[in-house]
Amino acid sequence: MHCSVSISRESSRNSLTSSSSVSSVESKQLALNDNTNLPSAASKLKQETISSQHVSPASSVVSSKSTTGRRHRADTANIKEYGVCYKRLGEGSTAIVMITRKGDKVYAIKQFRKQKRTESEKDYMKKLTSEFCISSTFSHPNIVETIDLVLDDKKRYSTVMEYCPGGDLFGCIMSGCMTEREKACCFKQMMQGVAYLHSVGVAHRDIKPENLLLAADGTVKITDFGVSDVFRFVWESQCHKSRGLMGSEPYIAPEAFEQKEYWGAAIDIWSTGIVLYCLWMEGLVWHRAKKTEAAFASYVRTRSKQQFDLFSKLPAEPRRLVYAILDPNPATRPTAEDVLNDPWVQSIDVCQHGIGASGERHRHLPASCKV
Repeated sequence: MHCSVSISRESSRNSLTSSSSVSSVESKQLALNDNTNLPSAASKLKQETISSQHVSPASSVVSSKSTTGRRHRADTANIKEYGVCYKRLGEGSTAIVMITRKGDKVYAIKQFRKQKRTESEKDYMKKLTSEFCISSTFSHPNIVETIDLVLDDKKRYSTVMEYCPGGDLFGCIMSGCMTEREKACCFKQMMQGVAYLHSVGVAHRDIKPENLLLAADGTVKITDFGVSDVFRFVWESQCHKSRGLMGSEPYIAPEAFEQKEYWGAAIDIWSTGIVLYCLWMEGLVWHRAKKTEAAFASYVRTRSKQQFDLFSKLPAEPRRLVYAILDPNPATRPTAEDVLNDPWVQSIDVCQHGIGASGERHRHLPASCKV
């Protein structure tokens, strides 16, 4: 089952766009999602727990130092501790995006909006801290590091994160410069990050190329946990289902459109299958996975014989895996660990600091493709 992983637009001819517009690749890293129907995570990091339901202003920022050295305290740090803002990337409905520099350190800053007059402090703090409290517990090379929750001089909260100068995978896909080896490397890195999230009981619920960032050395990192859900707490052996239609429509699994409750991890796996298709075909296979959509209805009819026309141009191994991952039945859909144990995925060479096993440089950065 998808809940028990152990730790360990309608065709390929369309451009790679989704229901949410694409802004600069740097600001995608910091884009907030307006959906707030998600559990929050407690900040008791010494026990490495993640809890949901409610985050009070106190519990969201007060605790002793964690084993990772991150700070959660009543006297919240000031944003100036992370240097001076030297670049403002943009502004959305819920946050202002900027970059700060302190010495040779560069940080990505997500500065949240002010509290609305019609909004209670409790609701405001829940929306503001939930993403931070979930993401700040993660420690994995394929997950963007969330460093701190700070205040500016006007007492507005901001999240401090690792800065990924390579932009997002969307830009790299649209550049059309990656080899099949490099595409496979990006896919496997994404799956490693997804497997880690599921191992600690978190479903991302918005996996897409815009939320896959590229570090300076080309490492793929998952970001934006604004609609993430905790489906299993560390003290639980059983998982619970997620609720609410979250994410970007082309990447959402069919059961999320049809059911009020669904397995969050299975939703993520479906999204990775769409990303796999995007990597090779540089487009989206359908606008939404609903039978009222012609492309998806055709896929459902032809899947058993693997004769879906839009998959015919995929190479043999990615095509086989896409059919397996895009299983309309979440009960028989593979888990992240299943995908990582697939023979083809096992054979994929993941680069280290941008260098493959044979010494070749992987071009995961859009800048690498400029003539």
